[in-house]
Amino acid sequence: MKNISRFCFIILSLCVTYTYAQTSKNIFSDDLKFYKDSLPVKHKNLFAKLSRPEFNTMITHLEEQTSSISTEKFYVEIMKIQAAIGDEHSTIIPPYTTKYPVKFERFDDGLVVTSTDEANKQLLLSKVIRIGGKTLSEAEKAISSVIISGNIPYFNIAEASYLASPSLLYALNLSPSPNDVSLELLNPNGETLKVKLDAIPKTKKIDMVYASAYGSLLANTHQENYWYAMEKGNLYLNYNKCQDDPKKPFDAFNDNLFKEIEKQKPNRIIIDLRMNGGGNSAILEPFIEKIKNHNLNKKGKIFVLIGRATFSSAIMNAIKLKRETKAILVGETTAGTINHYGEVRAFNLPNTKLQVNYSTQYWENWKGHDGPLVPEIKIPKNLSDLLKGNDKALNYVMEN
Repeated sequence: MKNISRFCFIILSLCVTYTYAQTSKNIFSDDLKFYKDSLPVKHKNLFAKLSRPEFNTMITHLEEQTSSISTEKFYVEIMKIQAAIGDEHSTIIPPYTTKYPVKFERFDDGLVVTSTDEANKQLLLSKVIRIGGKTLSEAEKAISSVIISGNIPYFNIAEASYLASPSLLYALNLSPSPNDVSLELLNPNGETLKVKLDAIPKTKKIDMVYASAYGSLLANTHQENYWYAMEKGNLYLNYNKCQDDPKKPFDAFNDNLFKEIEKQKPNRIIIDLRMNGGGNSAILEPFIEKIKNHNLNKKGKIFVLIGRATFSSAIMNAIKLKRETKAILVGETTAGTINHYGEVRAFNLPNTKLQVNYSTQYWENWKGHDGPLVPEIKIPKNLSDLLKGNDKALNYVMEN
């Protein structure tokens, strides 16, 4: 029950950028041949969704461009091929080394700045209207070429990261330079803001500023892999990463958790997987084994919060809780799919050093179920709720 791929690692690695000089045709051609020869052999089933002839046609099309293509454009074109494979775990990670000091998040009512540096804190909670002179819809259309199709939550998560990547924006003609980008935004007061962000080195340490409303939500108050709190008579378990914490091993944590359950006798238990991008699905097994044999395992007593950032092993955990307990799923449709390729490995192209992630195993987690995991109770994530400090999904569970 292991799935070591990490959605957050895959996505956040693309938030940084680097500009190379024009590279020779031979370098690109050699890398493309290495990619073409290696990936079909290493991937568990590369042609599950994209046929071999289609794959070869895309390779040939890129090969024809290698004499005049820039490095940034080469990266984008090979990312398009990888996206066409349709495996959410198989991605391309360019060796980008600069970034924009901003983080976006997609809400149902807009793409919003949720974190930035001190110099740009006036942008917090503002909606993006234009990027580099392009409308947001135009930017999304361009970005969609390097994101696998068919899963809107996956697109929303990837889009938020990709739009903070300078060279990617430049290669997709969304900004005239890989060194800066202009933004037009609408703040919560309805005022239009225009700003130019400069790219900074990836290694530069900056103190990111979060909106106070964002930090006030219970789910955002701790950064540990897993933690719990009593809230309004309920036990809230935030399982943020499928990864053991050496300073707080999950087995010991789980023992303390159930001691707290016996002591506090909560009305219900809430497991929050909304920001869990995966890791090792086995970490949560001790909790699942205990809770399914506990007197809390009754309808209306166990709730699992899922969302667009729930991915990979976290989906496997949510499915097992759904199938083996009386848990009710609440929130948003997940970014990852129920049955998927995973157990990720990687290789680097010899010249450009592009990291190619590929899946080595197929996980059939729930036979007969296709697509992402859909909650029984759908609760959208809206900016209007965030501005009120309202975690709508969590409050729904606590109040019903």
